[in-house]
Amino acid sequence: MTAAVQARDALYTRPFVLALCANLSLCLAGFLFVHFPGFLLQLGAGEAQIGRIMALSAVTSVLGGPLVGKVMDERGRKVVILGGCVLYLLVIALYLTLTALGPLLYLVRLLDGLAATMLYASLFTYGADLVPASRRTEGLAIFGSSGLLPLGLSAQLGDALLEQAGYRELFAWAGGFALLGFVLALCLPDTRPLGDGSPRRGVMAPALQRDLLPVWLAAFAFFFAVSTVFTFMKTYVAQHGHGSVGDFFSVYAVVALALRVFAGRLPDRVGTRRMVLPALLCYGAGLVLLARAVSAGDVLWAGALCGAGHGYAYPVLFSLVVERASEHERGAAMAVYTVVDWGGMFLSGPILGYAIEHMGYGNSFFALSLLLVLGIMIFHALDRPRREPS
Repeated sequence: MTAAVQARDALYTRPFVLALCANLSLCLAGFLFVHFPGFLLQLGAGEAQIGRIMALSAVTSVLGGPLVGKVMDERGRKVVILGGCVLYLLVIALYLTLTALGPLLYLVRLLDGLAATMLYASLFTYGADLVPASRRTEGLAIFGSSGLLPLGLSAQLGDALLEQAGYRELFAWAGGFALLGFVLALCLPDTRPLGDGSPRRGVMAPALQRDLLPVWLAAFAFFFAVSTVFTFMKTYVAQHGHGSVGDFFSVYAVVALALRVFAGRLPDRVGTRRMVLPALLCYGAGLVLLARAVSAGDVLWAGALCGAGHGYAYPVLFSLVVERASEHERGAAMAVYTVVDWGGMFLSGPILGYAIEHMGYGNSFFALSLLLVLGIMIFHALDRPRREPS
């Protein structure tokens, strides 16, 4: 392999590593909030109300996504990254003032959603800009690992903090991680798409692009399931009395990371489209086991299966978006992907909260696994086979 080819295919460049570390730090802050439903329980909220409150952040994420994509494609990624960091630091400061259910809590959740979509869309678009096409799915999987590793670490850290202190200390730690992420983001060189001579379409054009529609539908089923697990794992453990949030998400993250690190090139070799079915089925199997869990061991095995499904599903779907969207609309396409993600959260919280209160956790998680099967069927029914890049 010549030096020019090696340089072109290089993955761990300085900007890539710096962006990965910034995302890692910001996700350490964000995933401490897997314990936030416990804070809402302390304030007197039930499962259905918790679902609605958690879903509030998705409102501003969905509404703000198109504008975020437009700004990224026209002014670059860094301005959105830094703006999201500043807003997120303000949000965490407001979390420290919460003492009761009420309007301030709802406002904070709305602002949290806007900050989250700014950071999520911009950082992952930035990562996609730096990944060589020959290693796209592998590179996106590695970059996505900076969001998975904090899942296990923050869940365990949250367990320890809440055992020794309280939620104010947990929010303070989140603020420290967010500040570090902001400092790292300041050092990032900017990236923006190069014009290719194609006429510029509307910001929502990628949402209606024919070969992306099956991806959006499969991604929605996946994100709906993931959001449910993230929202209700805390209350699930509290009600059933076996397993722990920290242990579940630690196993979840370790398995997903192991697949990405040691078998990250598999989707690029067998084809990203072919990986949609096994990835989503694996996550569904984890939900079925979680529905039938009767011991802490069952919960850990469920975490392993869900982690394996997540380990491949996210980068595979993300890679399909990057592959099928034009380069100068990548920011808009990533914004749509973010909207689909947060749209899943917006609907999953209230719907599953209601279902859990009336059907119980077991039946609700089993129904969720059937949604993933439906997502697979719709994806393959609508998506025409296409030649995978060699």
